[in-house]
Amino acid sequence: LFVRKFGHILDKGLHRDNVEKGHSKNIANELAKNIEIAEQAYPNDDTLVWAKKKLAIYNELQEEGKIKPLQEEKQALELSFEDFQKLVKYRRSNRVFATKTVDNEHIVKLAELVNWASSSCNKQPVKLYATTNPELAKACLKCCKGGTGFGDFIPAFVSFTADMRGYYLPDESYLPAIDVSLGAQNFFLAAETLGLSITVLSWALKDMAEEKQLRAILQIPETTQIIFNVVLGYPIKSYITPIRKSV
Repeated sequence: LFVRKFGHILDKGLHRDNVEKGHSKNIANELAKNIEIAEQAYPNDDTLVWAKKKLAIYNELQEEGKIKPLQEEKQALELSFEDFQKLVKYRRSNRVFATKTVDNEHIVKLAELVNWASSSCNKQPVKLYATTNPELAKACLKCCKGGTGFGDFIPAFVSFTADMRGYYLPDESYLPAIDVSLGAQNFFLAAETLGLSITVLSWALKDMAEEKQLRAILQIPETTQIIFNVVLGYPIKSYITPIRKSV
């Protein structure tokens, strides 16, 4: 996480039109230090490959005094505002699901979109712990207060967590919830395109026993903070659109 953080900070400078040498030496040193630490455990990780390239370009700038700014032409997006607006307004929370299991492949496809959202210093801290076993999903739901009013069949359960090892505490204590929520919105919207509906569950009022039980079921380590949980499946009815406040 710190490799991505310091690599991201360095990368922003290398994209500037007026980039010049002599800046961000402390950031480059932090990046080099964290690369050395991380590659002991993850020698072939994509993050390390990316970060080493950024550090090499930064070092080239310090030696040569100039580089070509890291920019490319902006490509047109073949998606209309109206289409995206339709997707956003189509999303619903459902609490009664068809007796149909959710493919693990669908969870993986959705999970791949989570860390494409913005996150603080590009740390990409979101980790998902999930089950598509309906019995386990039902057991997970029982750990969440307010988990009432659902049908008997719970197809899948996902816990959205943040890897806390990438944050400076307590100064950044609020950032994990923001980072996870930004990523989760990608997951929620994309799920609708697969015919899946997601309902977010309250986690703020959990007690120690409930957290311990959920961590045990999904094997969630203590290094991650559970931000919130969701259930998902194929809805068998559509809820009437709730009112939204005006702009």
